[in-house]
Amino acid sequence: MKTIDCAWDFEVASPGRKDKSVVTLKSEGNNLTGTMNSEEYGVQDIEDGAWDGETLTWKSKVTKPMKLTLKYTATLDDNNNMEGFVKVAMAKLKISGTPIAS
Repeated sequence: MKTIDCAWDFEVASPGRKDKSVVTLKSEGNNLTGTMNSEEYGVQDIEDGAWDGETLTWKSKVTKPMKLTLKYTATLDDNNNMEGFVKVAMAKLKISGTPIAS
């Protein structure tokens, strides 16, 4: 069974670099809540999160380098690793995540 309720090593592949963070997710029915925590952007709350058993979607807001709302879409593979993309303004960047062993 795929599980999302945990902390994840998370990566956004930007041109020329990879931004890393820890994403903590909690599902309640179809609702998804949690936080994203990175050295560069600090802690961001997950907003409008949803999990339908197949696809995760959520938004977060950053203020650096400017105010932006980021829109994430991901699925889990058979090994419970997350893959998907984030929409940032006009760009679409690849994301990935692996559960952090507790």
